[in-house]
Amino acid sequence: MKKKKNLRHFGIYLSALFLLAACAPSQTSSPSEAPSVSSIEEPKRVTITLEDLPETVEIHTGLQKDYLLAENPDTWIDQHYADISRKSLSAPEPISFSWRVEVDNGLAPSSYKLEVSETEDFAKARSITVKENSAEMTNFKLGSRYYWRVSASFDGIATSYLSESETFLVEHGPIRNLDVEGVENFRDFGGWKVESGTIKQGLLYRSAEFNGDDKGVSAPTEKGLKTLKEELGIKADIDVRRTLEANDYDEVIGITSSPLGDDVEYVSLPMVFKGSNIYARSENKESIKSFFDYLADETHYPAVFHCVRGTDRTGALAYVLGALCGMSDDQLVQDYLFSDFANIGTSLVRFNNIDGESFYRRQIMKEEGETLAEQAENYLLNKIGVSHETVSAIQRIFIEKD
Repeated sequence: MKKKKNLRHFGIYLSALFLLAACAPSQTSSPSEAPSVSSIEEPKRVTITLEDLPETVEIHTGLQKDYLLAENPDTWIDQHYADISRKSLSAPEPISFSWRVEVDNGLAPSSYKLEVSETEDFAKARSITVKENSAEMTNFKLGSRYYWRVSASFDGIATSYLSESETFLVEHGPIRNLDVEGVENFRDFGGWKVESGTIKQGLLYRSAEFNGDDKGVSAPTEKGLKTLKEELGIKADIDVRRTLEANDYDEVIGITSSPLGDDVEYVSLPMVFKGSNIYARSENKESIKSFFDYLADETHYPAVFHCVRGTDRTGALAYVLGALCGMSDDQLVQDYLFSDFANIGTSLVRFNNIDGESFYRRQIMKEEGETLAEQAENYLLNKIGVSHETVSAIQRIFIEKD
């Protein structure tokens, strides 16, 4: 009898074990180890069709084109005072890209990546990721051919799908103006057609200031900094604003490094301008010489130079540098007055800012030489003390022979 009792207890024990096993949570249903089951079917065919762009794409706004085509830029500025005064109108017209997508299983892409490159292999391509099937980009080089393509991505699918590439040519009009968010009056020194070729783009830029205090006019946003450092690759910030002087004020407000970051070389070359010719002031001679000596070293590029507004001292340096590189007086005046498209925190600049007897345009033209380039060279050699080697190096660096 005792043996039967033990067997009955053993049976109850086994039944309890089976019941516990049935009620225990399944190992495979644990939330932390849930099976990866996807119902997304990877498409077999994704067709991305790029919408056609004009063979030659314009990058200037209608108002900018009107100015650039004007026979007399100074008269045009006077006639359009109300249209441009104290407005931020110096950025280029963006290029709009769009495309169509067909997917065989009806899925909609979660994002697209637009790539634009100066080379067919898309080396060093600029890219932007968007959710729509269109996007805009700015800051293209004048007269350059570009290649573009689009890739589509889907949520839950590792594969991305790439379009064929298409190409377009950017117009080669004067002035390569750029869009740097938060910064006014920013443009490329290069892009101009001269007798011996073209002034190279992407080397040297001119601008208003970058720190934007209560005396200034602009400071880059986070996006603007990315444009300056990643897209344009700025390596040097050449600042010609004044340091503290007698009967004056400190424009750089104690700045000892570039607002663009510690990895950008800060070059302080203070210049004065109030009440007298920029070129003739004895205080400016050393800074002007240092500016041209600095430009003679091709390891310093890309670089940007600026004062507060990017008009007077910046304009003076741009005038003599442009003349040295073969720009005509008409081109130099047109470039100077383009600053009026920026909100530079003051009234518009006028032709007489550079044409007056006490200012710099006529001072260069007083130098010996049969051409403006020779006059600019003689000014630098004889009045500033720049060497022949420096002049030759600058012309070699900047002028791209046709």
